[in-house]
Amino acid sequence: MKIGIVYYSRTGNTRHVAKLLEEKLKEKKADVELVEIEHIKKPGFFKAGRAAMAQNELPIKNTEFNLKKYDMILVGTPTWAGRPSPYLKTFLNKAENIKGKKGAIFSIGGTPIDNREKVVEIIKNDLKNIGIKATDDYLALRMKNEQIVEGEQDIDNFVKTVIKK
Repeated sequence: MKIGIVYYSRTGNTRHVAKLLEEKLKEKKADVELVEIEHIKKPGFFKAGRAAMAQNELPIKNTEFNLKKYDMILVGTPTWAGRPSPYLKTFLNKAENIKGKKGAIFSIGGTPIDNREKVVEIIKNDLKNIGIKATDDYLALRMKNEQIVEGEQDIDNFVKTVIKK
């Protein structure tokens, strides 16, 4: 199984988790690649929050995304104002050869993980709109300074779910 881990990371927390997932999936003999979404200009805290709440797109550098080679796509995003990063929406709307893929979601934030249902719901709808069927299982982690504060015990189960799909 070829897995693409697509993520946006403003502070490094989501990148840290993407690399951790890559390592754990490779231990299970999965073929994994990281695809980091890059912003053109790092948004300020309030601009990012407003864009996330409105679910507006924000410009990204790398706009040529051909996901044909992946069987499954993991999408990872920080949580801003209770919503996914607008950069993820931009990526999903620009990606090519994405229809029919399987997907899974991981969400990183500073808020308690039991407050992430809205983020996951938005991402699942975005994925559905472009033809990706997301698993019902998702990974939500609370982090601070690239350290997992809550949810670490769920990582191995998430990896097992991804491998089984």
